[in-house]
Amino acid sequence: MKGVSAIIATILMLIITIGLAGTAYVYISGIMTARTAITLSVQAVTCTGSGAGDSFTVVLLNDGTTDVAAGSISMTVNGGDPGAQCNEGALALNAHTSGQITCTDGAPLDIAAGTNTFTITAGGSYATGSVYC
Repeated sequence: MKGVSAIIATILMLIITIGLAGTAYVYISGIMTARTAITLSVQAVTCTGSGAGDSFTVVLLNDGTTDVAAGSISMTVNGGDPGAQCNEGALALNAHTSGQITCTDGAPLDIAAGTNTFTITAGGSYATGSVYC
């Protein structure tokens, strides 16, 4: 009974070693673990005023690798009209930076006394949150 020859065994070991080294390189270089192009997250939310002068400010972070151009951010408050009385259209977020969106009470946006919910979208990514006024 014959076994695997020394030459074939050496070639197989070399192929396995090259494959493992290639896998390690791809993983370490970040090709398999790269962040999504745009990753939005809400850092803080504050509410100011009471009654008709209510407003709230959302601090938004783009922790992705791609910049968000002005005009490509959309915000919906309390399930109502997108961008009503909010300045999100003027906000541009470079990669790994944060910015503020301020929404003020007034037609057509009604900031309710109590909990207000919002959804912010840009480039296929979204962030949601709520603020109590």
